[in-house]
Parts: sequence; C-alpha cells; structure tokens
Amino acid sequence: MILEQALAGADITPEEAVILLQQTQPEMVEEIRSTADRLRQQQVGDRVTYVINRNINFTNICEQHCSFCAFRRDADQPGAFWLEFEEILAKTTEAVARGATEICMQGGLNLQAKINNSSLAYYQKVVETIKGNFPQIHLHAFSPQEIQFIAREDGLSYAQVIQSLQGSGVGSMPGTAAEILDDRLRQILCPEKLDSATWLEIVSTAHSLGMFTTSTMLSGHIEKPHHQAAHLQQLRSLQQRAIEANYPARITEFIILPFVGESAPKPLRSRVGRDQPILEDNLLLTAVARIFLGNWIPNHQPSWVKLGLAGATTALNWGCNDLGGTLMEEHITTMAGAKGGTCLEPEQLQAAISSLDRPYQQRDTLYKIVNFE
Repeated sequence: MILEQALAGADITPEEAVILLQQTQPEMVEEIRSTADRLRQQQVGDRVTYVINRNINFTNICEQHCSFCAFRRDADQPGAFWLEFEEILAKTTEAVARGATEICMQGGLNLQAKINNSSLAYYQKVVETIKGNFPQIHLHAFSPQEIQFIAREDGLSYAQVIQSLQGSGVGSMPGTAAEILDDRLRQILCPEKLDSATWLEIVSTAHSLGMFTTSTMLSGHIEKPHHQAAHLQQLRSLQQRAIEANYPARITEFIILPFVGESAPKPLRSRVGRDQPILEDNLLLTAVARIFLGNWIPNHQPSWVKLGLAGATTALNWGCNDLGGTLMEEHITTMAGAKGGTCLEPEQLQAAISSLDRPYQQRDTLYKIVNFE
C-alpha cells in the first residue's frame, strides 16, 4: 500500500519510511528497489548525469574533534596541512585544463586562517584567488559549519557571511555537516558542531539569498531507521519551505555519505563495529530516500568515493540519477580509509553509466547540461 501510494505520486510519511527501512525479506526489498527505480524514471528520466570538478580541501587544521573524522589535525600534528593561495590557484589551473566546470572547496576550521584578524577576509581571499583568475569556474564552497564558524569569529550574521561570499564569487554551498539532524546523536558524533536547527537555518538563509545548496546524510554509524526518516523529513520540509516562500534558490541534490571507519577515531569505530559501509544497507536507504524525497528533491547521487565505482553504479538502479564528479583529489574520506579512490576520469563515469544501458550527460553544478555527447 505504501509503495502503491508513492507510485501514484503521494508523499510517504516518516513512519512509513521507517517501515520500508526495516524490511529484510528479499522480495520486499526488491519491491522497494523497483518502486524507487520507477519513480526515478518518472521524475527525472533515464539519463544519468555527472560533473567534471576538482575537490580542494585547503586545510585539515581544525578546532573541532568529531568522533568520525580521521581528516582533522592540530596545527602542530604530523600530517597537518594548510595550502598557500598559490597552491590553491595551481590546483584550480590544472582542473580547468582538464575540463572542470566546478571547484568544490571545504576545509577544517582553522583559527589561524585570518587576514587582519578577520576570518571572512581570509575566505574571501581564497574565493577571489580562484575567481579572479578563472571567472567562468563555478565555486561550490564552504559548508554551513564553515559559515557558522566565520560568523562566530567575526561577529556577523549568517546572512552577512553568505552575502559577502556570494559577492566574492561563491556560486553554491555544499550541504555537508548535516551528518544526522538529531541533536542527541550529534552530541555523540560531533558535539562541537553546529546543532540541527542552526544547520537548517543557515541552509534556509542561503536559499532566501539565492544560493543553491546540496543536501547530505551521514549514515551507517549509530543511527536507527527512525533517525534516518526524521532526517529525510527535515530535508523535505526545508525544500518545501524554499518553494512555498518562492526563494530564488533551493536544494539541488541529495547524497548519502555512508560512514567509513577504518581510520576513524577508535571509540566510534569500536561502537560501529566495522570499517567499511554495508552496501545492502546503503542501497535500501538510497531507495527509500528516492521514494521519500523524489517529489521535492529529484536529483540523487551515490558516493563512489565511499562505495567504490561498482557500488555507486549499482545505486543507479536503486533511485539515483547522478554519478557525481571526477573530484581529481579527495582527502576527507580517503583519510578515513575509503577504498573508492580519489579521482575518476569522465570516461570511467561514462563507461559505468553505459554498462547499465543508460545514456550519460555532462552537467554543471546546478544541473544544467554542459554539452551534448
């Protein structure tokens, strides 16, 4: 009945999502997969998109100590890094030469990253270093957590920070740092991070100011199906609010980020009890996310860095319609022990999509077609 209503175009409730997430019988799981795949076809068609981009993590020096993070370092720790502006520009130059239309940029919360005692001035200089040389590149940069950090350090409102970064050339915001939007779990996973309400407020503020965002969920750690369903509900409500308020921007895509624990801090790794994601669990969540969100957030993307290209390709049959980006480099997940690699060529993404007899298409960050291949 739940699946029939979804196929008829109805939104399912969080309680119904929990029922679907608890299914273990192969026949029922296949029905969920099939429903998600049919909804994907109805909502966005058979074409699978990808973006040519470069990921630049400009520093891993961070004031916070999230329980799942193997990326962060203190400034004096071995392995700590903080890229010079010239290094950021060099990486961008190489990316543009390889056909990138997007630079995705995030980093640790580095208290020393200031110019004239201003955190915002530093971030603006990073942006202007890229946009001043490559005005055509789309800069997808700085998570809600980084916005909160800048605002706190400089005594500014979230809107002031977002507008200033927009003015410097930021084009859209990664919807990371969401983890699980449940404050009890966040006290275990990331007690120093912004709370759920602040994450939602910053993303909604971005939409009201014309800045598009993505959305994410960190899954496969200590959360339960009801936490996952509640997280999806928060994202759906956020998107509905942007549409109802006629904001000039909204959420462009949803990405599940399964927990990778191989090199994560020991307490959470021990509590979770495994090092790599369970593909079957991720695929079921992928399907339920399509069923729950698809009417409102039509673009769904797996993480090939976390699942591997084969796993991410499989997810295209479970409700996903996008295979993400080439990345060219990636440090946050790789330092946690992910096996998916850090760089894929466009031809590899195209071949993976073609293996399913689905057409592929290059897109830009906001899902506009780049060219017809």
